[in-house]
Amino acid sequence: MSVDKMGRPPCIPPTGFDPKRTFVQSAFISPIMLATVRAIISLYCFTTIIVCYNWLAHNHSKTTLQDVNISSYTIISGSSGISQSFSFFTYLTYWSLGFYFLFASIHTFRFAFVRSTWLHKWPKPLQLLHSFYYTTITCFPFLVSIVFWGTMYSGPWPRGRFEQWINISIHGLNSLFAIIEIMLPATIPFPWTHISVLLIVLSLYLGLAYLTRWTGGFYVYEWMNPAHGTVSIVLHIVCYTAGIIILFSFVQGSIMSRNYLTRTIYQANMRF
Repeated sequence: MSVDKMGRPPCIPPTGFDPKRTFVQSAFISPIMLATVRAIISLYCFTTIIVCYNWLAHNHSKTTLQDVNISSYTIISGSSGISQSFSFFTYLTYWSLGFYFLFASIHTFRFAFVRSTWLHKWPKPLQLLHSFYYTTITCFPFLVSIVFWGTMYSGPWPRGRFEQWINISIHGLNSLFAIIEIMLPATIPFPWTHISVLLIVLSLYLGLAYLTRWTGGFYVYEWMNPAHGTVSIVLHIVCYTAGIIILFSFVQGSIMSRNYLTRTIYQANMRF
């Protein structure tokens, strides 16, 4: 990773990484409450994954999907779905949420009790990676939810309690968790250069998906199958690229609006 003349990685300002400790503070709740919320979300994410894998080890799940140019098709998952899940963007995003909230809660608990964090003592490259991490977990969950409910979900609503719960958890609550992480912390808007990070991650995932086809013999998502036409693949990639840029801008605007609101409320309270 390149650094500037002062030894800082790019995107870290001259004032240093997060000088106001915005990652571990909130304008709405105390650090201990913020840490607790993050810990509960992390616990829920990992519990969901463990229960899901345990259920799949002894049962079969049936999911009906479609795409904008592909008619409905059914995926039946059993114990083999456990290993295959590591090729799905949905599950990779959910794992990422779990680990992010785990580490974020640890940093915030430490700050709440001793007013210091390991995060702000880490080497600069790791601090920069944490900033990238925050960007991804506040953007990708929305992409997962919008794509699933908007273009892939075919219905009807599954009858099984497990299928109902897992669909809500990984395709709905994932975005709720991202909203909580956007609204509660006092974080500042990320640099616009982080768009390149999101696009790099999506490009790497595309490579992983085709590597899965080569090694596992299946397409993670049916639109990736050349049998449906290379034009369809290109259009999907272009749409997902445009979508993540729009979502990034939306998240940026939400963080700016949150900070403007908190400043306005603070200034109004100061007058009284």
